[in-house]
Amino acid sequence: MTDGKPVRSGRRLMDYYWERLRKNQLSIIGLGFVVFLSLLGIFGPIFAPDPQKTDFQTKNLPPLGFSIEESVYEISTGESITTVIWGNLDHPLGTDSKGRDMLAMLISGARISLLVGLLATGIAIFLGTLIGVLSAYSGGWVDNILMRFTDIMMTFPFFLLLVMIVFIFGPSLAIIVLVIGLTGWTGAARLIRSETLSIRTRDFVTASKALGASDARIMFRHLIPNVSSLIIVMATLSIPGVIMAEAALSFIGLGDPMSTSWGTILNTGQHSLDTAWWVAVEPGIMLFLTVLSFNFFGDGLRDAFDPKASI
Repeated sequence: MTDGKPVRSGRRLMDYYWERLRKNQLSIIGLGFVVFLSLLGIFGPIFAPDPQKTDFQTKNLPPLGFSIEESVYEISTGESITTVIWGNLDHPLGTDSKGRDMLAMLISGARISLLVGLLATGIAIFLGTLIGVLSAYSGGWVDNILMRFTDIMMTFPFFLLLVMIVFIFGPSLAIIVLVIGLTGWTGAARLIRSETLSIRTRDFVTASKALGASDARIMFRHLIPNVSSLIIVMATLSIPGVIMAEAALSFIGLGDPMSTSWGTILNTGQHSLDTAWWVAVEPGIMLFLTVLSFNFFGDGLRDAFDPKASI
């Protein structure tokens, strides 16, 4: 019986979770934006122009529906002529100071943010799961060594450590993904260890030991599947932090110079807020919506997987 109602015997568990998830409207909105962003990153480049293509004749075009005034001083007449420039359909989100299309740049930023977010979070969650489950299941000196190592890793300021390593090895997407993944597992390890400590004493684990199951089989076939809901929730809620970390690195000039990320666009736009405000505002809005959507979706997943949560 769940939520006061009997669950049909033939009902799949995932259907039950989905039914609970869709009752949370904010989580569905967040999921919808994440799906939209994923489709935009996958198929957007097919229709959008090259984000690195420059055209100085169309520089600083405002978004469609907006206009700016540009003053030109005529030497021959000694007068200043003001021209009103309107956005057009060729560049619906405007252009930057080099004439690069903002829509194409935002699509490129979406691909990079999702790629870094998924890969780095995957590495961090994988390491955190292995260390947390191994620590809780083994106990004794193994648990002490792994948890003390985790404590040491948690004492380092995450972003400063990230900046230092990227500065030493050079800015590239591969380095950024590896550094975030290899340093961001500590929180996951502690949470999974705590959950595994309560699971390892249950009857099915004891029965598996009595039947002669190996430690590896118990961990991978019994313990990890029983903390899978926690893993999924942690992964969903960790992705926004990874995206913000990559954007922050790009903003301070430590991002991949061969790619166009939202942080890079923000770095460019901060110098032209008075003449081309949209260059900084548009990637800022995309970062805000992306982080908010993942948080909404993650909160919804957490409530859906928790049978004690009222939805």
